[in-house]
Amino acid sequence: MNVDLKESEFKEQLALFLEESQPQIVEKWLEGAKISPDDPYYEEIIKNGKRTVELISRYIRVQDENWIITLTKKIANERIEANVNIGEFIANINFGRSVVLSVLHESSFNRNELSQGLQIINNYFNAYSYHSVTEYTKLKDHIIQDKNKFIQEMHSDRLTILGQLGASFAHEFRNPLTSIKGFLKLIEDECEANHPSGKHYFEILNSEMKSLEEKVSQFLFLSKMRGIDDRPLSLNLSGLLRYTIDILYPRLLESNIEVDTDIAADIPLFGVEEQMKQVVLNIMINSIEELNENIIEKRKIQVKAKENHGRITVEISNNGRQIPSHLVESIFQPFISTKRLGTGLGLSVCKQIIEKHEGVISVTSNPEQTTFVIELPVMVDKGVKEE
Repeated sequence: MNVDLKESEFKEQLALFLEESQPQIVEKWLEGAKISPDDPYYEEIIKNGKRTVELISRYIRVQDENWIITLTKKIANERIEANVNIGEFIANINFGRSVVLSVLHESSFNRNELSQGLQIINNYFNAYSYHSVTEYTKLKDHIIQDKNKFIQEMHSDRLTILGQLGASFAHEFRNPLTSIKGFLKLIEDECEANHPSGKHYFEILNSEMKSLEEKVSQFLFLSKMRGIDDRPLSLNLSGLLRYTIDILYPRLLESNIEVDTDIAADIPLFGVEEQMKQVVLNIMINSIEELNENIIEKRKIQVKAKENHGRITVEISNNGRQIPSHLVESIFQPFISTKRLGTGLGLSVCKQIIEKHEGVISVTSNPEQTTFVIELPVMVDKGVKEE
């Protein structure tokens, strides 16, 4: 062809040429493409190759990408199911482009016609690659989301079962524990008169019994089995915070820990007093234990509380070691602990209690300090009067 064809005539000639060259193009592509003979869609791959060349001819005549989208959806789905990575997928598309262009260069079209033909074919393969990658990525994202959802559901199911087992164990454990505690009190009363020196040992036994009772309570709350006395009342959170600090004073003094407070007066809260005490005690005790393990010149805990526009904010900070970044987001999950012998239940119980009070608990940690932040609504009394 020494004379340029009109554009419409040229496009028709180009489309016919590629249709006639389809067997040659597909054969060359199969020789160099990265395709395993064991691919479950091997026969479909050959059909897809033929269909791709057919669509080039159709695209030359009418540049509509809807046909391309339909084919790339099919191919992307097959490549996903065949577990072919996206790099190999795109490499095969680009190799197909190079085969088509090489066959075109062997044609009798003149330079101007070849230039026009190359532009159309490149436009086709650009659209083909875009829609292939888009569909492949979308399918992969769905698979990842489904897998993540499955993992989360499995994790939730296991925690539910574990919570049920823990609750059952805790109830079975609490009954003999109560009996032991009662008989221990009787023995203590009898021994006080005859063996005053044994008082120290009974103090140790009673302390350990109290510790066991606390662990049982944590298991029960973790399993969401509410106590019969979980009746919300109007509380003074400011007084509760100061009271908690006061009862921990001996431990703070023993550990040489300085406590700074900035607690607003008379912060109202409608909630379960014992549960809120448990939250503050857990965080304070964790802070004390952390500081005891940290050799620093000045050990310090800060407690701040304020009310602003119907929201209560409580911050409890310590200047102990930084919580590792990979644990910060999961620190409130059951059985996650930074302590060597910790059960990982305390903070999980805190989270459940705060959420039960329609609040949020979070933590930030850096080399200077770790801060637990509790945010609560100033809940109105829902008909239950303070006793």
